[in-house]
Amino acid sequence: MTLTLNANHRKLTGKPTRVILVGIVLAAIYWSLDAAVHSIFFDGVGYYRAFFFPHPHDLWSRIFSLSLLTLFIVYVLQVIRVRDRLAQALDIATQKAEEEKARSEAIIAAIGDGLSIQDTDFRVIYQNEKHKELVGGDFTGEYCYKVYSCMDRVCPECPIATCFRDGQIHKVEKAAAPLLKASHIEITASPLRDQRGKIIAGLELIRDISQSKQAEAALERQARFLQKLIDTIPSPIFYKDAQYRFMGCNTAFEECIGLAREQVIGRTFHEFLPPEKADAYHLKDLELLENPGIQVYEAEIDCATGCRRDVIFYKATFTDTDGALAGMVGVVIDITERKQAEDRIRSLNEDLAFRAAELAAANRELEAFSFSVSHDLRSPLTCIYSASQLLREMSAAALDETGRTLVQTICDSCEQMEELIEALLSLSRVTSSEMRRTECDLGALAWAIAAELQMTEPERPVEFAIAPCLSDNGDPRLLRALLWNLLANAWKYTRKVAGARIAFGAAEVDGEKIYFVRDNGAGFDMKKADRLFKPFQRLHDNSEFKGTGIGLATVKRIVERHGGRIWGEGEVGRGATFYFTLK
Repeated sequence: MTLTLNANHRKLTGKPTRVILVGIVLAAIYWSLDAAVHSIFFDGVGYYRAFFFPHPHDLWSRIFSLSLLTLFIVYVLQVIRVRDRLAQALDIATQKAEEEKARSEAIIAAIGDGLSIQDTDFRVIYQNEKHKELVGGDFTGEYCYKVYSCMDRVCPECPIATCFRDGQIHKVEKAAAPLLKASHIEITASPLRDQRGKIIAGLELIRDISQSKQAEAALERQARFLQKLIDTIPSPIFYKDAQYRFMGCNTAFEECIGLAREQVIGRTFHEFLPPEKADAYHLKDLELLENPGIQVYEAEIDCATGCRRDVIFYKATFTDTDGALAGMVGVVIDITERKQAEDRIRSLNEDLAFRAAELAAANRELEAFSFSVSHDLRSPLTCIYSASQLLREMSAAALDETGRTLVQTICDSCEQMEELIEALLSLSRVTSSEMRRTECDLGALAWAIAAELQMTEPERPVEFAIAPCLSDNGDPRLLRALLWNLLANAWKYTRKVAGARIAFGAAEVDGEKIYFVRDNGAGFDMKKADRLFKPFQRLHDNSEFKGTGIGLATVKRIVERHGGRIWGEGEVGRGATFYFTLK
């Protein structure tokens, strides 16, 4: 509006030509009036003569007056020119001021925070739109403490009042009043001063920090939850920054060093440990930060309880969001019990090695003794057997029935003794011989043994049922001895059974392959099953079924050398089944 009025004023009076025309008109009017006055009152001459041919005295008077008028007009023109320049400068300044005002208002309107200005009486004199939105309305002209806090006086913690008192900038965070739409706000109060430095108003900037407060609360809850999690871990845990200062730890670490978490955080080892211990720990930390990654080492530590523990330190570096090295985290694992167990195991191993050496020596001595005994026994046994044979042949006519029976008993006993010596040697070889494992066809071995047994008694009708494709890994010599003893036992104990049947097969039970040898012979009493695999323990009378009592003991030794197990099931008069596994 101001610019429009100034422009119209310049249109009316601002042109020099109009001023000159007005001056000419005024000069003509003055000339005409002066001629009229002189013609009427002074000279007594006509108007025409007074106008065109004035008296010299009048002419000079008119010229002087017109000169004054001309000077006045020139002055007026100069004044107008100066005024126009000033008006133009004022227009430019006014336009700039309005543009600056518009820009300032746009900037204030664009501020994401609420902005208000209060005078020294705490009356609101300005609010931007964000401020109106935050406080729920336009309260210009109202007292801030009445509309914001519903009080009759200024709030004790009011930052505007504080900045009025000390002239400084103040910032506070607080829960918002019920009137405000935000739950938490940040208020920044600044004093506004005039040119003389006097405080004339206060600038209040309100920022809605509800989301950041909620985020802080969530982070705090998460931090508490994580702290509870690491507190439940029984091993001491700690973490440090890149300056070797503790950032946190768990309860186990507090108990280990005997200090509360608050006494540890922000400090280094040198601030609460003796220098020699602190130097040792710091040296390891320095080594880790110089070579970022993972560090594992064993050490001995002194706990606050006074005990000394063997531990393993597991430490690793971590980085910040920019990838820069930020610190380290460590876990201390107590291995004292493990160390003690290792010492006990080492001691037991040494003792076991000593005993194994003793046992090996004893086995060697026993083997030598068995060989020596068998060799030494066989010579006199052969002599006895030979002598008894010669006696029976040479004195057959002289001997009565009792004598012949006694000679036959001597010969049978010699043969039985020979079998027993051979069985003992076989058992000794099973125990001491070196194993040579390979893939064996157990079915083929069983068929070969069955053929040999049938050749010993061709007249016996025995049915063999041997499953095909029974292959396994083991020592062929020992596995043949195993099958020979089991099948020979079945052959022996089915001698008195009509329709004798011997079976050899395998079954899968819980992923384990179990072999079996089954017969329908004499069987045995399960109450005596614990004697089955003991040497010289027989469950049948020797007069009924001859044997040495070594066969099943040999079978058990072979199965155990193959890492398996063996057991038997039977019923008197209904046969027996022997099960075994191999590994």
